[in-house]
Amino acid sequence: MFGSILLPIDIANRSSWEYALPQAIELATAGSGIVTAMTVVRELKVMFEGVYLEIQLERIVAEAKAKLAEIVSGYGAGVVPVRQDVRVGSIGSQIIAAARDHRADLIVMASHRPEMSDYLIGPNAAHVARHATCSVLVLRRFSEPPP
Repeated sequence: MFGSILLPIDIANRSSWEYALPQAIELATAGSGIVTAMTVVRELKVMFEGVYLEIQLERIVAEAKAKLAEIVSGYGAGVVPVRQDVRVGSIGSQIIAAARDHRADLIVMASHRPEMSDYLIGPNAAHVARHATCSVLVLRRFSEPPP
């Protein structure tokens, strides 16, 4: 099975983890693996928050770490190890870099927010699926079956 699973999530968007995190934990449990939940703070967000200062970046990253820890603590505590990783930069490239750094066998991610009206794969999931050097599982969850 999979020994190292990377789970990229958007900490501001519940739909990116509420289905994907339990699925990643289940896959890791089956393979006696580990899950790394990660999020990316986009540099653009830092610039919009104010002057791009190191202290501003540290504050935003600390807030992201706290939110990620809060999210992870609500799922499968003690079942499998769940590491956390917060990165700064472009979402797609940081997911690929995290997969490499954590030696991921599998990346599990939600495709996009379900409130989007199209049924296409999200742009970050598409980027990761094209460029990852490991398997990628893109999860789709519909409240109603697609047409």
